[in-house]
Amino acid sequence: MRTALGRLALIGSLLAGDCLGSAMAQQPKTLPTDTVPFQRAETLTHGINASGWFGGWGDYSPKHTSTYITADDFQLMHTMGIRYVRFPLDPVLLSQGGLLAANKEQVWKRIDAAIDLATNAGIAVDFVVFPQDDYKQRLETQAGADQFVMLWQVLAKHFADRDPEMFFYELMNESEQQDPYRWIGLESAAVKAIRQIDSKHTIIASGAHYDGIGDLLVTETIDDPNMIYNFHFYEPYQFTHQGATWGSNEWNYFKDVPYPATSAQIDERMKTIPGDFARYQLYQYGVENWSATTISSRIAFAATWGHEHHVPVICNEFGAFRDTVPADSRARYLHDVRIALEKNGIGWAMWDWDGNFGLVTRHENTLAPDAAVVEALGLKQP
Repeated sequence: MRTALGRLALIGSLLAGDCLGSAMAQQPKTLPTDTVPFQRAETLTHGINASGWFGGWGDYSPKHTSTYITADDFQLMHTMGIRYVRFPLDPVLLSQGGLLAANKEQVWKRIDAAIDLATNAGIAVDFVVFPQDDYKQRLETQAGADQFVMLWQVLAKHFADRDPEMFFYELMNESEQQDPYRWIGLESAAVKAIRQIDSKHTIIASGAHYDGIGDLLVTETIDDPNMIYNFHFYEPYQFTHQGATWGSNEWNYFKDVPYPATSAQIDERMKTIPGDFARYQLYQYGVENWSATTISSRIAFAATWGHEHHVPVICNEFGAFRDTVPADSRARYLHDVRIALEKNGIGWAMWDWDGNFGLVTRHENTLAPDAAVVEALGLKQP
């Protein structure tokens, strides 16, 4: 049977590009916790996702990206004690023939100005490639893989002079790659490409698929001493995504699902749900006895993986769909996840700032923080 490294070597030969073929993940090296990535991970402790700005979805026009999140937003974040923002960039903004390809100079200026808003407010930036459309599917091809590596060469060249204590490179959000060994090969190739240009900045990598804990646990570390590893936590989806119209069809049927919940509460809700599979999913939520202890025990697996590989680990997405999740249950859940992450020494960023998982609600030109969520996250009431 091939070892994990053997499988990675095989993937390198299959990828067939010089950059992809020679940049493979290696066994972790023992690193003391006073090394640069551990020191910088201390900055990534209380964060928020700036979804729908330059990536994720929606309008990337000059008007939207210049006005959607402003200096007032960052001042409010700073007042509440948020230390970093996860900044998404959709590659379509920079791709050849892409959405705004005819005016690249102005696109770069808007990106830089937006990043400056954060850093000028004392808030660090986790800059993440956040593709939509079919970009992730194209990674399955040699041309798509090469494009991903070249994108990071362009980004590293542009951002190399930014303060590495305040600016982090995150390779990609939720790659959706089915083969975790091929994905770590692609990440390794991107890291090698970055390091040919920029040796200073800390790079954030993740597992395949949707960056879940299970994806992290089967990930090999990359042969680079300045790395942080990331996972996302939305378990249990029957609670966090109840009422959501995307993802799994059964989420549409879930409503008023509490956290934590007794079996009796779930039994009552099951009576209103059509479809055996949807009822089964909700039944599982009831019998799995989700609580603060359950959440902490699961997150401990990510912490253990980090300790065993001598690398820092963060969780830069967690949350619950505020449009349909009961508000009191949502606050309890966010509190328990936050406490579990901190108990396990893992920095975090909530999803998201003012979207439908949001920390604040935007009313025209005013921002209204959710006081219960601010408290749940251990932040300061503004």
